[in-house]
Amino acid sequence: MEAGSSVFRDMFGTCDDLPPTSEKSGGAGLDSQSSSMEIHEGTEIFGLFLGLLHSDPTEMSKSTEANKSEGGAAPSDDWDTRTQGTMDVESTEVANHSLPSLIPLPILRPLLDLADKYDISPSYLEALHDHLKRNAPESPLEVYSLATQLELPSVASAASSFLLSRPMATYTTEEVERYFPTIRSYHLLVRLQAYRKMKLRDVLSKEVLFPHDYGKCSRHGDEASKLWQEHRDEVCTRITPSLNVVGEMAELRKAPRFHKCDTCIKGLSAAIDMLQYKVNKVPWSLERVPEKLTEWEERAMKRQG
Repeated sequence: MEAGSSVFRDMFGTCDDLPPTSEKSGGAGLDSQSSSMEIHEGTEIFGLFLGLLHSDPTEMSKSTEANKSEGGAAPSDDWDTRTQGTMDVESTEVANHSLPSLIPLPILRPLLDLADKYDISPSYLEALHDHLKRNAPESPLEVYSLATQLELPSVASAASSFLLSRPMATYTTEEVERYFPTIRSYHLLVRLQAYRKMKLRDVLSKEVLFPHDYGKCSRHGDEASKLWQEHRDEVCTRITPSLNVVGEMAELRKAPRFHKCDTCIKGLSAAIDMLQYKVNKVPWSLERVPEKLTEWEERAMKRQG
């Protein structure tokens, strides 16, 4: 435990330097039989915190899909972390207090507060940050907000990739005040959504079925190309940052024209694969959006409003 927290290390180091209580000393010093300390945190959350310090931080940081699915139960509504109590610091029950494989946000928040208060070692702090990042798929807005407050740009960026479907203008004043600690934190998401929308439209609008007539069907090529172009232009009118443009274009596989010709369906599959490759390069998180846009990108962003 001392290795995981400089505060505990200094605390126990000070205690070791004190003389044991004796009648001659008039009762001053530390009772050598005492194994308890008074704390101001709730016993449950502090027990988890001690469990953290008794765990292996490298094991805590293993981000597997199995861990994500296991999750963990959130504390009850009446769980008061402010309750003062006395805890046996050598208690086997506390020392073996196990943390869930994915620490849920209601538990993670107070643990992060305690991590700051007790100045835990970087390896343990990184493990907690990893758990925060792994909460992003289920609670992206909460994770984004907390990561912004803690100045964790990589975690905030990871959370931003799950905040593409809801237009920024739909957030209420109360939500903005609650989840966006700074104007910049709100603006970055506005910029991400606008940039991704612009790039998706640009990529799709330039994609053709038979580039340079390569693989073009000699009998149905023109008709197939027209179907592709019409559907492509229609999809472009409803582009959003979260729209699955590849899936939308793949709907053409159901068209009779592509059902009846192996050459046309082969060309369609190749075009969809190429579109997927290009879409995968479109930024989907904050850290992938360039800080400085090209002149064309700036004009395109302004045009789409």
